Amino acid sequence: MDYVSIEYNGKQLSVPKEVADFLSQDHKRQQAQERQDRRHLSKSDFETVLSWHTTCDSTEDLVLRNLRLENLRKAVSALSDEERQLISLRYDQELTMEAIGKILGVSKMAVSKRLKKLHNQLKGSVQ
Repeated sequence: MDYVSIEYNGKQLSVPKEVADFLSQDHKRQQAQERQDRRHLSKSDFETVLSWHTTCDSTEDLVLRNLRLENLRKAVSALSDEERQLISLRYDQELTMEAIGKILGVSKMAVSKRLKKLHNQLKGSVQ
């Protein structure tokens, strides 16, 4: 059995080549998933649906904020159960697109497209 030297947690270890290959592939898969998730709709993008200044200086700002919140509540209540579940899985439970896809039985790309569609729909309801 061939052994190779790898760095693991700051230490040099000698492991079978198959183990080193597996760890390398797993690391590459994790990096690819992280890059893909960053390219897709992020939590901060979703939070921009209600974009306003956090410090409301005037009564007018407070009224506008409350109107946006009310419009968003109405828009969310009008969503289907599946759409609300999708939002909950991504933003409440903070699952990856891949994990959501497995739960819903769809691809990561389908999850991404659905979230983007919901984001645009909700964004339109508060402007």
